Amino acid sequence: MTRKKMLFPFLLLISILMTACSASSSGVEGPEFDKAQTEFIQELSVENIFSSLSELTKNPRVAGTSSEMQAAAFLTAQLKSEGYEVEVQPFDFERYVIPESHGLVVEGFPGPLSPAPFQYSVDGNVDGQLIDAGYGLKKDYKKIDVKGKIALVAVDKTAFYELVLFASEAGAKAILLYFPDELEIDNWTLGREHFKDFIPALALTYDEGTKLVEFVKNGTPVSAAVKIKGARIDKAASQNLIATKHPTSETDDDIILIGAHYDSVDKAPGASDNASGTAVVLELARMFKTVPTNKEIRFLFFGAEEEGLHGSEKYVSTLTKDEIKRSAAMFNLDMVGSADAGDLAIQTIDGSDNVVTKAASKANEALNGDPIETDFGDRSDHTPFHNAGIDAALFIYDPVEEWYHTPEDTIEKLSKARLVNVAKIVGTSIFELTFSGTTKE
Repeated sequence: MTRKKMLFPFLLLISILMTACSASSSGVEGPEFDKAQTEFIQELSVENIFSSLSELTKNPRVAGTSSEMQAAAFLTAQLKSEGYEVEVQPFDFERYVIPESHGLVVEGFPGPLSPAPFQYSVDGNVDGQLIDAGYGLKKDYKKIDVKGKIALVAVDKTAFYELVLFASEAGAKAILLYFPDELEIDNWTLGREHFKDFIPALALTYDEGTKLVEFVKNGTPVSAAVKIKGARIDKAASQNLIATKHPTSETDDDIILIGAHYDSVDKAPGASDNASGTAVVLELARMFKTVPTNKEIRFLFFGAEEEGLHGSEKYVSTLTKDEIKRSAAMFNLDMVGSADAGDLAIQTIDGSDNVVTKAASKANEALNGDPIETDFGDRSDHTPFHNAGIDAALFIYDPVEEWYHTPEDTIEKLSKARLVNVAKIVGTSIFELTFSGTTKE
């Protein structure tokens, strides 16, 4: 892929930025620094971002598969074409393999049923009497006998995995969960932590569930069969990619980190989640390549985020104590382009401000007229960095779009303006930090 040429003479940029670097390091910012910032942002190319998006979204990029490897190869080639040396950091992880087939048969039930497995549903071929278990709480099972039977449960406010465990503890052989369409559900997952303790579980629509309840209440025992085949946890391999921009002028030894995960969930092209963040990080790597800086910048591309933050956890685990101490800020980009998501949010693990949020809020105020308040958020790759003591924050449009983690997460639903907005905010923030003095607080 051909990247566009620099928009201004390289030697002039060197002169401007070296002057800016000297001024900023002494605590003084002036017209030359502002001019250099402006020219840097003008170099941003949304065409480059969309070109990368087009390549990344050709197929789902499920962690541990050939499609994730192909995405890694594409990113590596693009980084090398810009002159970066790319470190490939391989790692192994365990991943959930979705069922190859599933089904539900209810003897005598006249209507159609469209059951769906959860992520982390377990294998099983179960026959038994169908029992209405109400809301599936522990107190509900004190009133009924579900041993060797199939529990039918209405979801209210209890987590899916807890309902499955409650039914299992009561002796049920399988469970059917149904819930109102308006019920807010973060993810159709049972979670991995209790996988070995689960019984087969399928989801039904609220209409299907309520009709089955009425059918069961007719008085005659109702037999049902639940079948889930091929669900399991396998060992798999993934990799992180690391491209480092070494400082031109070593006035301090801080490290600035910017990263995004490039894998997606099964059957999803993953345009928003997270080709968007990946493409923006790739574009910022291109932009910073020829810019003189007084700090090291590491561009990170994480594998296997969707399976449990495996890539970012692996990367952080390899950092030395000295590297952790020198890591001044970590910018994590995840879902930064959807046209139909909420407003831009900057999230930290504890909801508190840090080096990243302060820089980004200042940048947004300069670019868009307002600061951005810091929110709480812990479900992405900034988490391991925070846990290691590194200032880190997530950039995301929140609440997320309704087709999150579905085949509808396509490139057509992304907003060029939103992608550019995040690229400008993060780019400006890193530009400022790389030409300032000490960033660690």
